[in-house]
Amino acid sequence: MKHILPILIGLFSILFSSGVSAQPGDQVTWDTSVEKLSDTEYQLVMTASIIEHWHLYTTNIPEGGPIPTSFTFEGAGKDYELVGGLEESESHTEYDNIFDMELSYFDGEAVFKQKIKLLKPDLKVIQGLVEYQACDDQSCIFADADLAFSLDGGKAVVKQLEVDEKSALLSKNLKLELQNPEQLKGGDQGQSGGGGLMGIFVLGFLGGLLALLTPCVFPMIPLTVSFFTKQSGNRKKGISNAILYGVFIVVIYMLLSIPFHFLDSIDPEILNTISTNVWLNVIFFVIFVFFAFSFFGYYELTLPSSWGNKMDSASGTGGLIGIFFMALTLAIVSFSCTGPILGSLLVGSLTAEGGATQLTAGITGFGFALALPFALFALFPNWLNSLPKSGGWMTTVKVVLGFLELALAFKFLSNADLVQHWGILKREIFIGIWIVIFGLMAIYLFGKIKFPHDGPLKKLGFIRIASGVLVAAFVIYLVPGL
Repeated sequence: MKHILPILIGLFSILFSSGVSAQPGDQVTWDTSVEKLSDTEYQLVMTASIIEHWHLYTTNIPEGGPIPTSFTFEGAGKDYELVGGLEESESHTEYDNIFDMELSYFDGEAVFKQKIKLLKPDLKVIQGLVEYQACDDQSCIFADADLAFSLDGGKAVVKQLEVDEKSALLSKNLKLELQNPEQLKGGDQGQSGGGGLMGIFVLGFLGGLLALLTPCVFPMIPLTVSFFTKQSGNRKKGISNAILYGVFIVVIYMLLSIPFHFLDSIDPEILNTISTNVWLNVIFFVIFVFFAFSFFGYYELTLPSSWGNKMDSASGTGGLIGIFFMALTLAIVSFSCTGPILGSLLVGSLTAEGGATQLTAGITGFGFALALPFALFALFPNWLNSLPKSGGWMTTVKVVLGFLELALAFKFLSNADLVQHWGILKREIFIGIWIVIFGLMAIYLFGKIKFPHDGPLKKLGFIRIASGVLVAAFVIYLVPGL
């Protein structure tokens, strides 16, 4: 669907933003002038004045991008000929995430010049038309403007066409405010079902695998599996109890998404409305920084200890209820490691089109990844012998996750900055921050800096060195973007 982006207008709508959009046609105004070069040669000058926060695209836009600015000159080739190509003033070029390409545009003012040579000496006025697309952070417009150029120094009057009422209505500037920006995405990305949900499930599953490697969860695997296989009386019952334990883990995490479905049923756009609020994006930034420093080991995110004690007591009742409360106990006591990852899934779902449905898919994948080892190791207990021993490597995993959370935090601050036009996180500054964050991650992986929970490091393992090299390579990759 990417090739129809220019027709649908390739920018998303932000439902919560300050200020009122300008009326169609007010965003860009056009003035014309003529520079006489000789008796038969003139330069037509078109000047666009662009209001604040809006931008006008240049005449050279790659295929699949927005509508470029274009000029049509009436009588060209008959009354006069165009000499050379159209010249335009200096523009800005930036990478556009919506169109997935580098795009050039003008801010404030744009000047276009076209040289002509007369074929008809008594020509006094040239009529023209400009068609263009202009955008801000809320919407885009398609518009056109009639142009007139006086070659004898007089005032040029734009030729008025006689049109019926219906045609006049249809010819008004087109302004589309995108309330469903998922329609801009190609393939299945904008769909709530099918491959889109499966992709979210896989991301949640990967997040669950990361959580398995943290100090809060990993040591629980052999202990829990051994409990079921030894305390259930026979191997068959031990396997069924371990599988049931895993099923309850998935169910518990799925239940966390139910309240968001109630919000969706009240207003399908409410989650999108919340996620696009400027100040909520700032709050997300603060939350992610808070999560990051928790992973760094400066403090722990824990639920009240009384909750865990009560669930642990309830797990001793036996049967299905006891197994359910054992699963709930795991969810509570592992919160200091799983909480930030779950928070990332929640925020990611709020800022995606699928909303609560995507949250359920992601959180189910997360729970499935946590539950899978308990079932597998109950079926194949000999595999427990191949598990790596608990140790400092789990702290390393947590710290790396902290760096990733910190990098993602600035994405939300950037969202707010773009909407409010604060100018705090320009592209170069954003990339610079990521270079610092991932540079520090590489230095950490090479053992040059430590965090509160890091123990003595005797030597660097192969995986840690390889990870450090990959992160350092990513930093080098980012540098040219400054």
